[in-house]
Amino acid sequence: MSSTAAAHADFERRDRGPFVLAIGMLVVTTVTILWGAMTTSTGSGLAFEDWPLSDGEVMPERSYTTLPGFLEHFHRLFGALAGALALSLALWLNLGRRGNREARITSWIGLVLIIVQGVVGGVGVLEGLPALTSVTHGVLAQVTLAIFGWIAWQLSRSYDSPPVGPPGAVRKLTCTTLVLFVLQTVIGGIARHTNSTPALWLHVGNAFVLFLVAIISTGLASSRLGGVPGLRKVARWLSSLLLMQIVLGFIALLIRNNAGKTPENVANLGTAVLISVHVLLGAALTVLAATICAQVFRGTRRVSTGVTPE
Repeated sequence: MSSTAAAHADFERRDRGPFVLAIGMLVVTTVTILWGAMTTSTGSGLAFEDWPLSDGEVMPERSYTTLPGFLEHFHRLFGALAGALALSLALWLNLGRRGNREARITSWIGLVLIIVQGVVGGVGVLEGLPALTSVTHGVLAQVTLAIFGWIAWQLSRSYDSPPVGPPGAVRKLTCTTLVLFVLQTVIGGIARHTNSTPALWLHVGNAFVLFLVAIISTGLASSRLGGVPGLRKVARWLSSLLLMQIVLGFIALLIRNNAGKTPENVANLGTAVLISVHVLLGAALTVLAATICAQVFRGTRRVSTGVTPE
């Protein structure tokens, strides 16, 4: 049996289960972010003013008789499910000694982040949704999703592929792209939760800078490190979604409610859905940028002999 075939057989035997759980965790967290975006877009964030229960119950009547209650309560439930999956994966990997060392460490980071993110959201509800907790809650959600994306990649078969090139400018460019995506999320969160016009236009302006840097960095990564498994495919997805995000962002800018995240927004679900999809695409782009950055660093790592491949 070849070394590649042996590696694939070992993956099927030992790591397929944790990998599938990591994908499930990604899916649930993505739904949680979309649900949270809908909660904010419709102004339903204070449908229940207590936490962690809602109206003091696990399944209150208003969670299935009113739309604001439905959005807010099930956002909490999806968040709790994502946290439970993160805990299960961390325990499975670390107690069962499954996967690789990097995935085991990242699983703990992801678990801590999702707990902190949930607590920040809960405290925000108890305090009446101040901008600081709302922005932090939203930004941490996207960073957590990116970390979960890393875990899934670290548990995939392509993670152990050999390096294909030396470190270079592509590392700095992909890191810069990731930082710009996170910065864009922070600025967008401030504009969304404070209804600040300067923050909104800074968000719009940074989108053009981000688009230019992202296209250059992904193009350079694809041309120089095309041998890294999956990198070109992820780069194509990022470029395509980035174009879609730019278009969607301008539509959202035209149809947004100038009053911000008020409860009256629940009457206009079409606008709320479009803006929420814009938020979700931002999260997806951050995951893709983080994955490309990790792939570049992994594909240009030094081999065990300490010699960088030519």
